[in-house]
Amino acid sequence: MEISVPLDKENFIELECDFCKNRFMLHQDVYESDDNINFFCPICGLPNKINTFFVPEVLEKAQQMAMNYMLDELERTVGKCIKKINKSGFVKMSMKSPKREHEKELYTPSDDYTKCAKKCCNIDIKVTNMDKETGTYCPVCGRME
Repeated sequence: MEISVPLDKENFIELECDFCKNRFMLHQDVYESDDNINFFCPICGLPNKINTFFVPEVLEKAQQMAMNYMLDELERTVGKCIKKINKSGFVKMSMKSPKREHEKELYTPSDDYTKCAKKCCNIDIKVTNMDKETGTYCPVCGRME
C-alpha cells in the first residue's frame, strides 16, 4: 500500500510535532534524504524519529486503508473455507461482509506558512508568521537561529 502525502506547490510536506502538536513544512528533498534519521521540531526543538511527524489526517488515511485491506483478505480467506464446508452438504454457512470505511481524500496543504531560511544546513522550512518571529530551530541540526 502506498499513500501519496500531499505537497504544496513548492514541494513542501506538512508535518506535525508529536510533542508540541505544532505544524510546519519541510521540503520533500529534505524529508526524504537518507542522511536524516531524526528531525528536530522547528518550534519546540525536541528531536524525534522522522516517521513520527506525520499529520493526523495522513495517519487516519493509513489506518483506513489498512483496515479495508485486512477486511478484504479476511473475506477472501474465510470465503474459501465457507465454500469448502458448504460442498460437504452437512452444514450450510454464509458470511455477511463487514462494512468497509470510506477512504477520505487527503487534505490540501495550507498556504498559511512563511518560508524561513536555515543557513546552518542550507535548507528552507515553512512555519507560521508567529513562529518565525519567536525563532525556530533547524530541523536537521537542531540549532536555534
